[in-house]
Amino acid sequence: MDRRLRQATVIRDFEDLFEPLGLSALAVQVLSGLWLGSIALPGFRGLFSLQSPIAVLLSAKLLLLAATAALALHARPRLIPQLSDDNLPGLAWHIRAITTLAVAFVMVGAGLRSRGFG
Repeated sequence: MDRRLRQATVIRDFEDLFEPLGLSALAVQVLSGLWLGSIALPGFRGLFSLQSPIAVLLSAKLLLLAATAALALHARPRLIPQLSDDNLPGLAWHIRAITTLAVAFVMVGAGLRSRGFG
């Protein structure tokens, strides 16, 4: 394997450069998601009642968001500052988990776009 692909400094530099952009994009997505959610369920009534497919999907998106935030809150203060070439596999598991959550976000979003899978 090419040695430069396993350098923690490359990841730290990328993180430092793109973190503000990523956090800004996340904030825009959360705010627009809340706005769209309030349109789909006015006043968010029945959000956790799980009586409608839309409520189930919006609840799923909130759970996915919470899981994403939990991973970020773990990685940023604990993994990134101590990142070295030797402990990159720990960060790789976080990256896999975030990618899986992102795919789930897309699937749930597709369900919302089609007004529920049912």
